[in-house]
Amino acid sequence: MEKEYQQVRTIALRDARVQDAYRDADRRLEEKMLKIDPALESYIRARRSGKVPAQVAKPAVVATKPVKAAAPKPAAKPAAKVVHSKATHTVASGETLGGIAAKYGVSVAALKAANQIKDDRKLRIGQVLVIPGGKKTEAAPKTEKSFWDRFNG
Repeated sequence: MEKEYQQVRTIALRDARVQDAYRDADRRLEEKMLKIDPALESYIRARRSGKVPAQVAKPAVVATKPVKAAAPKPAAKPAAKVVHSKATHTVASGETLGGIAAKYGVSVAALKAANQIKDDRKLRIGQVLVIPGGKKTEAAPKTEKSFWDRFNG
């Protein structure tokens, strides 16, 4: 099937309109990738130049397990912000260390060191990360858009 797809794609790419459509689709995909994880900027630049270095060739992927949907709970009062000596972040589905680091303005290396993370591909949903140099954390998690809502959005 892959071989047939590549043959059809090769033939189709001879048409200038198809080439324009591919370029436009790639541009939109790159914009959405940057919205989801700004840390992928170096990967996008390398992809555009056709030179994807080994260290950015494969962006980190958060390992996820299927989760059963829980019954809806009645709305509770939002918890007040609690001041701590360090900020924390609870990992949500689809998040990467690069995206979390960019959100808090810290380096990935600092985030890994503060949390004794050796392999950044081993993030777990619900894992609480200490944000180095942070001041506040929220007792209740923020409601964020899902990965697909951000991707399609």
